[in-house]
Amino acid sequence: MDSDSLVSIIVPVYGVEEFLDASVRSALAQTHRNIELILVDDESPDRCPQMCDEWATKDDRVKVIHQRNGGISAARNAGLKVAAGAYIYFMDPDDLIEPNLVERCLSAMQEHDADLVMFQFDTIGESGTELESSYKHNDYSDSTVLTPQEAIKLQIQSEINGYFWAFLAPASTYLDHDFSFPVGRKIEDMARICNVIGESKRIVRIPDALYHYRLRSGSAMGAISTSNMSDWLQAAEDRENYIRGRYPELKRYVALQTLNILGNTDFETIRQSIVYGLKIDPESRTKFKDRMQGFLDDLEDTDISEKVKTVVDFFRGDQSDADADRVPESGADPVPVQTGK
Repeated sequence: MDSDSLVSIIVPVYGVEEFLDASVRSALAQTHRNIELILVDDESPDRCPQMCDEWATKDDRVKVIHQRNGGISAARNAGLKVAAGAYIYFMDPDDLIEPNLVERCLSAMQEHDADLVMFQFDTIGESGTELESSYKHNDYSDSTVLTPQEAIKLQIQSEINGYFWAFLAPASTYLDHDFSFPVGRKIEDMARICNVIGESKRIVRIPDALYHYRLRSGSAMGAISTSNMSDWLQAAEDRENYIRGRYPELKRYVALQTLNILGNTDFETIRQSIVYGLKIDPESRTKFKDRMQGFLDDLEDTDISEKVKTVVDFFRGDQSDADADRVPESGADPVPVQTGK
């Protein structure tokens, strides 16, 4: 690894004029100077397009792409197509990064002979004030080296978050494996995180909080809807399909872990969310059932708890279809889930 390698920082930009300047400043302040900052204006309706162009005139390391609105996945894909760096880093346009993020990651790669570096993050408010947070992703205090299989297990357990801004990877991880984010869907990180982990050779997690994730009102939490539940199902399916194909020895682990998570969730919350809150379409209900059956097939001859069986039977059973079909137009309030910004 060349310690002076070019690093591409890709930033999808939409509707963040209040925070964009601070975000760009934090990226350009990197102690590792050899960077290109790719700002992808996703047809933002505010001043962001002009602000991006102004930054390009101030610093020749800034490249700007203006494109028709296609969402965060389309913007990231556009950035990947033009990225010239030996390493790729994704950043959100309203967050902040530490000035040594790139330098620290490249150093950790060299020190631990790793090709993927994950790090910790904290949470800030709209004013930039640090907020109290407790993420399982940050629950370690020493540098830890992992195999791809070990890291995938931690991701399935939600001990490694799916945020693409929480790691730095070589460009080859993306470009050599026909990688792209799923366009038109809201839960893009979960759908692709294991693809990046799985194509790495050696992963290191370092106990440095290098990223400041900004929580904005109305942005971090969103109500479950039929649309994003379908996206969640597709993201989970994408992740499982990748693992089954690339690491088939982990398929039983994925099945058991997923069912245990469901089994440890309050059943009545699940039932009311599905029956009264979501009004899931028949295709999505069928996907639920098929996934449950697929998990059970993977776990043939494996004992599962009665609580897990109850949840599985609900997802698979005809009663859930019948109940969902009888949902009134004005059902109970949906249960909120984190859908990202």
